[in-house]
Amino acid sequence: MHPLVYGLTGGIACGKSTVATLLRERGWTIVDSDAIAHRLMAPAGENWQKMIDAFGPSILNADQTINRVVLGDMVFREPSLRDRLNSLTHPAIRKAWHAEREGFLEKITAGRLDRKRDRLAVVIPLLYETGLGDEFGTVMCVGCSPALQRARLQGRGLDQERIGQRLASQWPLEEKIRRSDILLWNEGSLETLAQQVGRLPESAAE
Repeated sequence: MHPLVYGLTGGIACGKSTVATLLRERGWTIVDSDAIAHRLMAPAGENWQKMIDAFGPSILNADQTINRVVLGDMVFREPSLRDRLNSLTHPAIRKAWHAEREGFLEKITAGRLDRKRDRLAVVIPLLYETGLGDEFGTVMCVGCSPALQRARLQGRGLDQERIGQRLASQWPLEEKIRRSDILLWNEGSLETLAQQVGRLPESAAE
């Protein structure tokens, strides 16, 4: 754990990516585990063949990329398949963001980054579900009301069955909030959320 390294988590459709963008605009370094997951599942990525071996060629698009909608519907319908997906993909994802975190800390130690100004946030949607809470001295959680979560997911084209499956795959938001050190409540305008981000301390030690 390092005081300049934060974990960033929250419920699905609560606005983690929006908070990450706001942090980046303030000068934070952002490591996004979802972006890493996408990269590793691209053709020739470390997790690409694992997905085909585990779930079959039906998850592939014509260009050999993985159809995330097909894969998502498959694993969210069946918890055992979701567990299998996580067990296959998470080790490589964790290794990748660990390496990025160590690179950031090496720059801090070498004086190439400013301890008083530079911070790192690692975005991990399933931070608590995967037992990573102890990896960070400070965890920020992005939240909103269940009704707004559902409305946002519906806006992404998901029906109520799929919405329920995705919400059930994560810990209750209340528990994530309870375990976290900082709550960012994304119920109102972007300006209101930006004001909350602007009030964050310069480091976890403050």
